[in-house]
Amino acid sequence: MKILTGKILLENGILSESQLLNAEKLSEETGVSIEGAIKGLGFATSEDIARCLAGNFGVEFMDVDKSVINDIDISLISENVASKHIVVPIKKEGNVLILASSSPLDLLTLDNLRFILGVDIKFVLITPESFKNIQELYQQRDKPEAEILPSVDNILDAGAEEADGVSIQLINETFDSAEDKETDAPVIKIVLHIISEAVKAQASDIHIEPMSDSLRVRYRIDGVCQQTNVLPRNIQNAVISRIKIMSNIDITEKRKPQDGRISLMIEDHPLDLRVSTIPVTNGESIVMRLLESESIMVNLDQLGFELDDLGLFREAIRRPNGILLITGPTGSGKTTTLYSALNEINAPEKKLITVENPIEYDLRGVNQCEVNEVAGLTFPVILRSILRQDPNIVVVGEIRDIETAEIAIAAALTGHLILSTLHTNDAPSAITRLVDMGAKSYLVATSILGVMAQRLVRKNCPECKKPFIYSTEKLAMVGLDPRELKDVTFFKGKGCSNCKGTGYKGRIGIYELMIINNEIKDMIYNGETKEKIKNAAIVGCGMKTLREDGLCKVFKGNTTIEEIIRVTG
Repeated sequence: MKILTGKILLENGILSESQLLNAEKLSEETGVSIEGAIKGLGFATSEDIARCLAGNFGVEFMDVDKSVINDIDISLISENVASKHIVVPIKKEGNVLILASSSPLDLLTLDNLRFILGVDIKFVLITPESFKNIQELYQQRDKPEAEILPSVDNILDAGAEEADGVSIQLINETFDSAEDKETDAPVIKIVLHIISEAVKAQASDIHIEPMSDSLRVRYRIDGVCQQTNVLPRNIQNAVISRIKIMSNIDITEKRKPQDGRISLMIEDHPLDLRVSTIPVTNGESIVMRLLESESIMVNLDQLGFELDDLGLFREAIRRPNGILLITGPTGSGKTTTLYSALNEINAPEKKLITVENPIEYDLRGVNQCEVNEVAGLTFPVILRSILRQDPNIVVVGEIRDIETAEIAIAAALTGHLILSTLHTNDAPSAITRLVDMGAKSYLVATSILGVMAQRLVRKNCPECKKPFIYSTEKLAMVGLDPRELKDVTFFKGKGCSNCKGTGYKGRIGIYELMIINNEIKDMIYNGETKEKIKNAAIVGCGMKTLREDGLCKVFKGNTTIEEIIRVTG
């Protein structure tokens, strides 16, 4: 993590601008670090710098004198871990290990250390002089010829201090033979740890990916993959087999993709995971989607709709018949929007039926059917049968072929409300996609109520977001003129412990809602291009594009221009 020490000291009043310029000049001419130049010129002491950095990054500064150093038990972490992660131990309080460094660590490194050491970690900042003195304790220590590692039984029989983690040293030692029966218990522990840490990190997916020399673990947090751990290559088969067993997947089949499901309790909290395996170059890649019912059952008010769009969307889902389509790529929140809509319109006097592949969440009061192509239960087959069940509202997981599209259109025209999804980039493209599939344009024109495209953008962290000034060039990238933004204050997260240094926490939806009016119906009937339909929706219906809706969130301080560019291009 690059630390702009000079800038931080300037912002906190430790340095003046002229002092910083002098220090930068000295650093450039002599090659010493900026910190060294600042201290050499007498502008600040090591303690001044460390205290300022600690305050800026929200960590504690610790004054470590010689008496404290003499009492430090350096065996709390190995020299290898200390040198690799540039940390030193201070002391252990219960199950909390206090680690120190002379420079702030990124949150990913701290999470990695928690996993490696198997304990909770409190990080503090100390001066470089104190850090060097503690490091020298390793050099002064008489090392035995061979370092003795704890046995599997010792770790598994340990008390609360060892219960939550598995050391990488132990993993390396234990799994020299992947077929050794003693590996079973540690593997169980490792897999459960990976899952529980994903829950704590509020990840949506866990990626287990075999590399040529290691097994990589990544979490998708707020839509972005973040590497968490790298496990030894020699435990790959054991870890993958354990996940397959938990998912009721055939562990002997390694040449074909497979799907499964895991249900377990994490800290007295029920959790379902949808598991997918696929053969890759170095073995099998596994993705586990975390399915938490609480996260899906949210009110429409919480999804990020602007008030005008929210009103139009609510009107559409209360219509007695017609098709409402939600479009977007995988991971854009379509399922959450569908389920939230269902949750709002579900009532005892209405019969709701869904066709899903697969069923991800149980919905109270809703009849849910799962596609099973092996058994011949395809979308069209189930959909035909469903219409004989006298439903009011039908949710079709996805319209992916002409047969499903034609049945959905017929159902809409005979008095049913159909909610479904498509994979298109924007709302107008859904119309041309249906026609390209083979649906007759006049049937599309008369059956479609509206189309909503959506994406998810990361929200600014509420703990560390600060006013931010964008350059003219960055504003121009999203079509903004700084002369028209005099009363607008932009915000951006700086990064803190709450958001793991990313500056973002949670996600919010951006939407492009196109309600079909008579003008657009005529255009669809006449086979007009999606560009002309889009212009008509913007001019005649006041439709906001995805980018425009995203900028509304930027103006409110909810997200950043960078996120809007990342998601909308």
